[in-house]
Amino acid sequence: MKTLLLASTALVATAGLAAAEVRILGTAELGIFQNENGSGDGSSGDLSKVRVFSDIDVTFAMTGEADNGLSFGASIDLDEVANSGGATDGDLQDAARLPDSFIFLAFGPARLTVGDTDSAFDARLTETAIGGAINDDHTVHPGYNGNSGLDEIYGGQEIRMDYSFDAFTGSISVSPDRNATDFDMAYALGASYNLELAGLDLGLGFGYQKVDEAASLYDTRVGLSASTTFANGITAIVNYTHLSDDTTGGADDGSHYGLGLGYTMNALTIGVNYGEYDFDDAFAADRSGYGLAANYDLGGGLSAQLGYGGGDIDGAADYEDTFSLGLSMSF
Repeated sequence: MKTLLLASTALVATAGLAAAEVRILGTAELGIFQNENGSGDGSSGDLSKVRVFSDIDVTFAMTGEADNGLSFGASIDLDEVANSGGATDGDLQDAARLPDSFIFLAFGPARLTVGDTDSAFDARLTETAIGGAINDDHTVHPGYNGNSGLDEIYGGQEIRMDYSFDAFTGSISVSPDRNATDFDMAYALGASYNLELAGLDLGLGFGYQKVDEAASLYDTRVGLSASTTFANGITAIVNYTHLSDDTTGGADDGSHYGLGLGYTMNALTIGVNYGEYDFDDAFAADRSGYGLAANYDLGGGLSAQLGYGGGDIDGAADYEDTFSLGLSMSF
């Protein structure tokens, strides 16, 4: 992604500040979509009609480094202030939070991130989505798991510490209950490791997440992921999550598994994914789904994108297929 450097404020060198930089990153999306299920970015109006989709996203990213080598920074994404569907981020009504923003401090291999960021569980696991779609059709189907189901469960901020050593990264995160419910603090652990095996670059991920029993039906999650890219341009990703309810007399254990396959040749990338949830039928309905994304890089930050998704929810009305077609622009 290209960046715009603000000459007047972006690059500063003083005796007390070793280096500072402010960058503006931008994306825009334009096309058509249809989504009768009301999920994704464009989810208002007459959902049975093919409609025009447009979205603009501006991110301000600020970084600096102190004389002692401590680096620091902050980022805020203005896309959520008001999107093309007319929705606004609920964080705007919360004086303690900003939408899609975080602040970090880093020293050597250690980094502390606070704000609207991934938990340790989410950060260290690999999702099955490959490619992009202007209305996220390939990731909003009922079988998709983005590993973030318990992130910020109390509506507050995630506090995550990462430590990297060679090919290993370990993470721990907490999210305190800031409400009158006085739930126990949510926490998560995660680890990822990259290695070469039989000529393949293999990525492995592990995550554990725990919240108060009264805060979620499935209050404990254990996740595993594995990903690799073959020499012929094929990428494969496997993701598995075990869900359990620690409440006495609660739901039986549940599970989710997902598979993603992608192929890249020159400017073309095609990705498909499938996911399936298996729940205790007395507490939740099983569901499954599939997604497709096809991207063609036109150069200079311009990409053509096609997205498609579908699925099924047991005992529910038919889940309508969704699609979008358009251009994604990076500036």
